[in-house]
Amino acid sequence: MKTYLRFVFPFLFYILPLSLRAQQNQKVTGTIRDNKQTLPAASVLLYTAKDSVLVTTAMTDGEGKFSFAVGPGLYYILATSVGYDKVKTAAFQLNGSAVHELPAVLLKENTNKLNEVSIVASKPVLERKGDKLIFNIEATPSAAGLTGLEVLRKAPGVTIDHNENISLAGKNNVLVTIDGKQTYLSGAEVVNLLKSMSSSEIESIEIVNNPGARYEANATGGIINIKTKKSRAEGFNGSLTIGAGYNQRIQSNNSVNLNYRKQFFNVFGSYDYNRWPFQENLTIDRVTPGMNSKQLYFSQRNKDTSVFASNNFKIGTDFFLTKNHTVGVLFKGNINGFDQKGFSRIAIGDSFAQPDSILQTPSKNSSDRNNFSYNVNYKGVLDTAGQEITVDLDYSTFDGTNNANFVNRFFLPDGSFFKNGQIYRNFAPSDINIKAIKGDYVLPLNKMFKLEAGIKVASVKSDNNFVYENDINGEWIRDNNRSNRFKYDEQVSAAYTIVNVTAGKMSIQAGLRAERTSSTGNSVTTNQLTERTYTDFFPSMTLSRNFDADHVASLSYSRKINRPNYQNLNPFIYYLDQYTYNEGNPNLKPEYSTNFEATYLLKQKYSVAIGYSHTSDVIAQILLQNEAKKSMYQTVLNLASNDIVSLTFNFPVKVSKWWGMTNNLVGYHKQIQAPDLNGTDLNSKQFSASLYTQNNFMLSKQFSADASVYTSTAQIDGAFKVKSMLSADAGLRYNFPNQNGNLKLGVGDIFHSQRGRVFSTLPGNVYNLVQWGTSTNVRLTFTYRFGKTTVKSERNRQTGLDAEQKRLGGK
Repeated sequence: MKTYLRFVFPFLFYILPLSLRAQQNQKVTGTIRDNKQTLPAASVLLYTAKDSVLVTTAMTDGEGKFSFAVGPGLYYILATSVGYDKVKTAAFQLNGSAVHELPAVLLKENTNKLNEVSIVASKPVLERKGDKLIFNIEATPSAAGLTGLEVLRKAPGVTIDHNENISLAGKNNVLVTIDGKQTYLSGAEVVNLLKSMSSSEIESIEIVNNPGARYEANATGGIINIKTKKSRAEGFNGSLTIGAGYNQRIQSNNSVNLNYRKQFFNVFGSYDYNRWPFQENLTIDRVTPGMNSKQLYFSQRNKDTSVFASNNFKIGTDFFLTKNHTVGVLFKGNINGFDQKGFSRIAIGDSFAQPDSILQTPSKNSSDRNNFSYNVNYKGVLDTAGQEITVDLDYSTFDGTNNANFVNRFFLPDGSFFKNGQIYRNFAPSDINIKAIKGDYVLPLNKMFKLEAGIKVASVKSDNNFVYENDINGEWIRDNNRSNRFKYDEQVSAAYTIVNVTAGKMSIQAGLRAERTSSTGNSVTTNQLTERTYTDFFPSMTLSRNFDADHVASLSYSRKINRPNYQNLNPFIYYLDQYTYNEGNPNLKPEYSTNFEATYLLKQKYSVAIGYSHTSDVIAQILLQNEAKKSMYQTVLNLASNDIVSLTFNFPVKVSKWWGMTNNLVGYHKQIQAPDLNGTDLNSKQFSASLYTQNNFMLSKQFSADASVYTSTAQIDGAFKVKSMLSADAGLRYNFPNQNGNLKLGVGDIFHSQRGRVFSTLPGNVYNLVQWGTSTNVRLTFTYRFGKTTVKSERNRQTGLDAEQKRLGGK
């Protein structure tokens, strides 16, 4: 508690005096309407008349009214609403002496407006807004029927390797959030969560390469925010999605979203069920080191057939206590199951051509994962100047089980039985509880200065038990040398403050975040205790200059941390077969990164960004070989450093009235150094590039199509290199004339070229790995919308659990 008070008291003593300031601003009020009625949810933007600099924004309430509080000056207003033309008012003078009420602003309906689905389809595939690059899924028909992970593969600059690790512009340890909320899941669990989602749930993917102080510090590789769809009308409305696909087996994705909103409350919920069968193939050719014994050659072929089924649901309520005070409750759940049948064949001998023996390992693997989260939140708008406070209380539980059986048998090259190898099974239950409280405060001082501050306290308790049993003469006997129980407790206390300064066309945002971490890792079986306590400061700064409406430039800096996930700290050994295993590392240290990025935006469409990041104590997955056991194993180590210089271009092209192109090109140079990695110096360098291009075709009012290509050159990661990759998708969309639904046909990985090809960059560690699956597929998705279509959405909550769930377990 004393640790928490160190952050709470400075926050209170810093903020409370500021909130008592004297306001010199003048209140401006007005109404937005058409020729029949007032318009709720209309956007109102206030500009300075002298240089057209945006001062502030507002949205009209249920009666079409809006208000600002600004200092003296000459201004004008730009008002907009869906289905109406924009209207710019005449300039008006404020002298700061009294309330200024503007004449009603009259909007005219857009006589050339498209139907609802056409408006969605015309949304750009990529948008640059501030520090975010936004990838709009609705503008991509070929994304229909995909899982969330498959959609993420299409996002520009995002790479998902053969182990399903997510990287952004060459940087690992990316923080993935859902609707701005941290999942607190490990890398592996985030991947499972994305697999359980359907593209029909996703509105857009937001990519933040260099997040500032208000974001979690645990994001050395940047942030990817998955923004889910929201309802937008008062009364009752919803949508239904039914989808099916084929990738050698039948896939299914189905969802329903409901929303009911009245004057004083809003109730919303969703449910989806997805079933994704798939097949994965893996080949590994490796040569064991032969310093103390002769070399052996292993040629491994794996084939895994799996079924992943998931149930996701969400239910929540917002209570509008007054116009400016809202209390909300949110409950979310994810229940999924995974069944896998695998077969591994390893040819072992003095050469690849002439094996001496063959190891065959049939296996079964099943797992169940349940994740539930509970959130209570409050938002209060304290005055018309924009002073507001938000508070979140969160509790999340995660429990999972993983059961596996392996039978190792050796055969001679002619196929005759030779002998039994190890026959074993394991059980791995996991139980994790997370609690968090988060508060954020915004205090506009005047039109030039705004202060932000916040605190957060989070606690994570993880209990993982790994039970390993051998089959000895038909009886299962516990192997205490391989079984292990691992308990991990962590507390993180954080506070941040941000100063925003706007002077003419120049804006500055400077922030500082402080985080104190206390953790205890306890390997109960081996009585190995690892305790750590450390405090870090994470400064950030962004300078932005609006030269005019067509030219915007910015420069940003930040420092970040990435803490090891809970499962990687667990020292247990998990065997995949007799010669392949995973091993944890309780001695992992957090990594730290320093990041710079300069961005130039032209005409709100074209952008170029140059970035540099330096990461120390890099957390990296490494494939090594154990000479004594003749085994290959995967573990996680700290490498000395990782330096990346990147250049990113985003340039849409309008080929014709009906044909538009979106292009994103990323090029970067990466250097990884580790002076003593497994007794060898690693100094790996590589220039890499990736190109994502999408063609959108408006064939008619009802029909649209798209075709996209993603290609990347060779990349390095840790102590291995990933060879070039190519993937192509296409889709066709039909919008129903009544505007209430659409039908989408998508084809993924048309050329069946989406496969990972990996080889070692560490001298003496010789292996070549190729991994591919049933990525080529055909999908048909039907979406139907019902009820009112002008409803306001439920509030997009950013709960206090946005940083810890990422690290619940993992690869």
